[in-house]
Amino acid sequence: MVVRPNKSVLLLQLIDPVNIRYFNCKMFFSTYVVAILATTVFAAPLTKRDTSFNPLDHVDLFYGTENGGNVFPGATRPFGMAKIGVDVLDSSFGNAYSGYAPGGVITGVSMMHESGTGGAPEYGVVAQLPFTEDFNYQNQVTLTRTQHDTAKVGYYATNTSSVDIEITAGERFGILKYNFHNVSQYTSKVLVNASHHLTAPDRSWWTQYFVNGSLDATAEGYTGVSTFKGGWGDQSPWSIYYCCNFTEHANSVLSFNKNGIKKGQTSISSTTQDDSFGMVFDFGQVGEVVSRVGISHISVSQACSNINDQHDFSSLLQETKEVWDEEVFNRFELSGDQNTVDQFYTNLYGTHLIPTNKTGENPNHGWKSSDVYYDDFFTIWDSFRCLNPLINVVNPTRGSEIVQSLVNIYNNEGWTPDGRSANQNGRVQGGTNSDIVMGDAAVKGIENIDWAAAYSAMKNNAEVQPPYWYDSFAPDASTKQGRGALPDWLKYGYITRKYTRSVSRTVEYAYDDFALSQVAKKLGNQEDYEKYLARSANWQKIWNKDASADGYNYTGFLQPRNADGSFNSTNYDPFSCGGCYWGDDEYEGKPVEYGFAVPHDIESLVSLIGDNDTFVQRINDLYPLHGKKVADVGNEPSFLTPFLFNYVNQQYRSVELVKYILANDFKSGSQGLPGNSDGGAMQAWVIFSLMGLYPVAGTTTYLITTPSLSNIKLKLENGAAFEIRANNLSENNIYVQSLKVNGQDWIKNWVDHETVFGENGGSIEFELGSDPKVWESGDAPPSVGHYTVSD
Repeated sequence: MVVRPNKSVLLLQLIDPVNIRYFNCKMFFSTYVVAILATTVFAAPLTKRDTSFNPLDHVDLFYGTENGGNVFPGATRPFGMAKIGVDVLDSSFGNAYSGYAPGGVITGVSMMHESGTGGAPEYGVVAQLPFTEDFNYQNQVTLTRTQHDTAKVGYYATNTSSVDIEITAGERFGILKYNFHNVSQYTSKVLVNASHHLTAPDRSWWTQYFVNGSLDATAEGYTGVSTFKGGWGDQSPWSIYYCCNFTEHANSVLSFNKNGIKKGQTSISSTTQDDSFGMVFDFGQVGEVVSRVGISHISVSQACSNINDQHDFSSLLQETKEVWDEEVFNRFELSGDQNTVDQFYTNLYGTHLIPTNKTGENPNHGWKSSDVYYDDFFTIWDSFRCLNPLINVVNPTRGSEIVQSLVNIYNNEGWTPDGRSANQNGRVQGGTNSDIVMGDAAVKGIENIDWAAAYSAMKNNAEVQPPYWYDSFAPDASTKQGRGALPDWLKYGYITRKYTRSVSRTVEYAYDDFALSQVAKKLGNQEDYEKYLARSANWQKIWNKDASADGYNYTGFLQPRNADGSFNSTNYDPFSCGGCYWGDDEYEGKPVEYGFAVPHDIESLVSLIGDNDTFVQRINDLYPLHGKKVADVGNEPSFLTPFLFNYVNQQYRSVELVKYILANDFKSGSQGLPGNSDGGAMQAWVIFSLMGLYPVAGTTTYLITTPSLSNIKLKLENGAAFEIRANNLSENNIYVQSLKVNGQDWIKNWVDHETVFGENGGSIEFELGSDPKVWESGDAPPSVGHYTVSD
């Protein structure tokens, strides 16, 4: 049984989160700086210690919900399984990936969602819908909102002409409160549609389907199970169990399916795909009905036990806010411009939505309830670059749980995931980037992980081709798990066009093998360390020093390569990736973007490019600050590139470009993200950028830029603190003049993990001014994976 945190358990959780949670991450440029800062007044410092300032009130839950951001705005807890929100049908909005759309009609209030995903929506299951009109099973019941929805941390509300809905969430249950209007004229009803789920009308090939289910009811509530299949990961049928208790007794219960309405029938099932079936509870002329709903992947009884009956709506909401505050917001104290403080907290919230903690909820064979288990990695291809490194700093207990969960998935099911939802692995967009998640945790000393088993999982990815799994978008090899193009990698050291995504897979397999080398080193396995370090340099084998691009005065780019060693120039342009999708040479990034996606060995990249000046020019050519809009920060392969000037000791250029991107690509409000949130990956990029740091995933290195707040203090989980101070920060003073780390003068534009996030914490103090300056005279950031290959 999974213990749910009541008040006393919550107190224990704050004291011992590990044990409890197992049961329950002045130049031309000044004009661009003004664009981000001129609208902002530098106010008196706002800090967490100011009791009049509550960070939870400064989170915009609708941030990134539109413009393709797909952020989930409903009620939940950090990494909570219950993510409760409205599901909306809006033909002008497209696929409602998180259920939410600003317009259209509400078709249900469901218990499970994902956040920030692309591909196709998952979940939107276990739904209710309050209503008042007469029920006709042949017509879909919907609600039309009378104003914009309201959302606060742990709380969601929507208002309609007939009923107002309020929602709050626990870990694996929620309370839904319905306030009905005009009860003297109509009766208050609740529709339970057991087949309800999110669909992908624009991508029917990846939509979800209802398979079968059953419901049993009394006047006080109901229990049931529904089975679904499909979705972006093409999941096999999976089941969700649920249990509901109403505060009011229903006067009547009717059942319905495609054959019509059956009054008084309290048990119903359906075995017809996408048949709409369920029940309607009629409570008569009552003004308020409260519903408690628990969910489980294991059983109805566990769904019922996941409900904490000690809570009413207000106390559950208060506890959920306390959980968010203690685990997430209370970690930081911020001083500076209020708009930026709000931006920081809003993005911080978005980094704690998925993956989902489902410890004790894995229904697959062999799993024990004590096995730590996270699901909804949608996908690690998005998260490994900076979301997982952020969790490892802000919340290393969660970071440990996430990595050990990957290990447990391997131990129980044979493969670590890249994408995973509904308790199944499925889809791999490039490499086995769970390797980098594990490698990042290893080099940063994250504890409570079985590293021998983790390394076994990583070696399995690196040496064993996964069983074939047909994917119509990439039928060349399995995309369910593992490295589908591994035969080419082992034979040639690169991927040929025999396989899709040949260029991006080559780059990612190299980076993944670098992660193996680091864990092998940690375990004292020198032979494997040298083997995988050598393999991590194989990206150099697809560097064609003679490749050129129209309009550019330099040569040398990544290029597809044939089995005989010749470079394939058919349909090749280093500034184009065609559709940038499953069947192309590169996935969601152009060849020129992937050329910079080798963070473990920038030293070799600079050498291949030729000199520092050309390296700088080539980065500048990717961004409209200097060139064209080529690189897309809305896709993760270009997350690191704006920070790479640090590798040639021209840190001021990184400052300029990062500030430019923050000003032009990341806004406030519902359309504030430049692409899918990708489960919080975009928000993690913003958090690190606002802090003036960027992690080189899989290493201990952080690249230093400039913070956007005058003071940032992070309470580390070990009791120490990390503090950033930005002296003289203003709209013009963004350039580093000098730096101190831990009180000592610092001449490097990077810092390692242990120095500032180790046992004793640390500090970085910036002296800022308006003049760009090459202030760094120390060693450039390390290329830990530097290795030269012979062709």
